[in-house]
Amino acid sequence: MTKLSMKQTAFALFVIGTLLFAFFASVSLSFSPQRNSQKARSSDFFFGITTGGTVAETKTTIDKVKDYTNVIIFTNLEVTKNLTSLEEVVDYAFANELSFFVQTAFPSPYGGFNFDPIQWASEARSKYGEKFLGYYLFDEPGGNQVDLGDYVQFDKSSMPHDYRDAANTYVYYLYVQTRSFIKTVQLVTSDYALYWYDYEVGYDTVFCQFGWNNSRAINIALCRGAAEMHNTTWGTILTWTYDSPPYIESAPELYQDMITAYSAGAKYVLVFNYPQTGSYGVLEEDHFEAMKAFWEYIAKTPQNKTSNTEKVAYVVPDNYGFGFRGPLDKIWGVWEADEKAQLIWNEVSSLVQTYGDGFDIIYGSPWTQVFGRSHYDRLIWWNSTDGG
Repeated sequence: MTKLSMKQTAFALFVIGTLLFAFFASVSLSFSPQRNSQKARSSDFFFGITTGGTVAETKTTIDKVKDYTNVIIFTNLEVTKNLTSLEEVVDYAFANELSFFVQTAFPSPYGGFNFDPIQWASEARSKYGEKFLGYYLFDEPGGNQVDLGDYVQFDKSSMPHDYRDAANTYVYYLYVQTRSFIKTVQLVTSDYALYWYDYEVGYDTVFCQFGWNNSRAINIALCRGAAEMHNTTWGTILTWTYDSPPYIESAPELYQDMITAYSAGAKYVLVFNYPQTGSYGVLEEDHFEAMKAFWEYIAKTPQNKTSNTEKVAYVVPDNYGFGFRGPLDKIWGVWEADEKAQLIWNEVSSLVQTYGDGFDIIYGSPWTQVFGRSHYDRLIWWNSTDGG
């Protein structure tokens, strides 16, 4: 990697089916919120939702979930770019003992802010203390890159020379846009690809997305592995399954995904609650019952910090910006799958069969070659037969 990305890396060093449904039903019937539960309020784990409604809708949503969540992300930029509306929703969350992230944008002269978000972050830390968790900046940067979406660091009109150049370009240009925030406040995003390189940029936490038909195990392996090697935290966000109503998965499926993420060691489990199709976003009463059941579950069940109990990591080539959604996925968004892609996909699929979500995926950077063994007991290098 470039000096810049290495510098950022160095800085970062410091049961199933009916049984679940029966459990869900029994807990729902007997639920009584444990608002002051020490376990439920532990700063070691955060559970909550996003809210993209108006100020009034946001307050209504907070009233709905405040007894069985401990974090919220404000995602409506029309609210968060206006100081009056921002502080109204933040003050309301704070009064209800919720920690919070604020989604923001790069403060360009034409960005629509009526205040300086970087200065506000400094003041918010004094006013709200540890309840202000930081900024959510830029949505799905890695996913946009592999799918050549609206927000990319390069495309086919500005083709990198090779994979190394692509990695360096992605990290550098995204860092330039985030550096003022990185120096001031904890920075998070959610993504579905290139987690490793989001951490290289300097993000403190990446929420890997559980959505569509994408493999939960592979996304856990990629995001948790990236966080482990960068000595930081990771989380999950449960997002859309459909591109039209009802958008989100069923309540039993939602509950299962929350359990999966928690059991895998995620520090954050979040529910993506958008668009505002009802009084509380896309969530229906059965979804809220699932959330209550999960809140009870975490109050009674200590979290293992990882499901990777054998400390195994699969090592893919350095700078290999593969999308990992199938053997033909794009590489950095600008190259078709190469001769390595099918083999890597087959090997990862085999590891999922063997370990489920109990392994990580990391990149064969110089950093990994030096420090990989201090993080994992076994490294399985791609296309190797010696088992690491």
